[in-house]
Order: sequence, then C-alpha cells, then structure tokens
Amino acid sequence: MTEFSSGSIPGGAGESGAASKGKRFAAGVIDLILIPILLGVIAGLLLLNTPEGIRNVVLIVINILWMIFRDAVFSPGRKMVGTKLVSLAGGKVTLAQAFIRNILLIIPFVLVVGYIVEIVSLLTRGERVADGWAKTRVVTA
Repeated sequence: MTEFSSGSIPGGAGESGAASKGKRFAAGVIDLILIPILLGVIAGLLLLNTPEGIRNVVLIVINILWMIFRDAVFSPGRKMVGTKLVSLAGGKVTLAQAFIRNILLIIPFVLVVGYIVEIVSLLTRGERVADGWAKTRVVTA
C-alpha cells in the first residue's frame, strides 16, 4: 500500500492537508448518527403498516444506500465542517470505494463492532481502517 504524508494528497489542483480528528468526528456525528436517525424516523413512519420484517429490511437498505451516497455523492456533515473525501489516486471516490469504505458499518452483524473499530482508529490514528482498504482520505476542503 502506498503511504502518503499527512500534509498532502496527490491529484488535484489545490493539494489539501488531512482533515483533523475533530472535524472528522463532527462530520461523523452528523452523517452517521443524526441523518440516519432522521431517515429512519421518516421511513419508519411511512412504513408503519408494513410487516416488521419487511420494514426492518427496508430500513437496513436505506442505511446502506445512505452511507454509499454520502461517500460517493454528497456528505452534509463534511460540507458543514469543511472537509471532503478523495481517492488516493486523485479525484472523486467511486461507488466501489464508497462501498469498501463502509463495509464494516453496513454488514448488520458486525455493525456495532465496526463502529467501535472505526471510532478507535479515527481517534488514535486520525483515519478510519476502511480508508486504507478503499484507498481514500478525508482532507480539508
């Protein structure tokens, strides 16, 4: 795996430095806690008369699609704190990278462990484990 200094990211006109742990954590609270709760409440209310099993599957799918969307298309949390997600190869993150980056968070039976692993990694190393797998990095916008 290629190593990059924390000060720059290749590819792109204005090479940006790695985003701070605080900004990444704040964006995560918005994107991984607040928005999924809001989406869950709205979808749950819309699916109130749907059988529980179907409703649960739909809610899981909505959460998975949200996490891929926020990494591949738009993240309100990152926008609010002034960061962005980029590919280490330069340019936008692909759908495959977005999926890989969130693999620990979207598999239902490892969800809790995945969140714990990612939070510990973010707080200790300043980046998520899955950023290395997906070859992505969060930088200052």
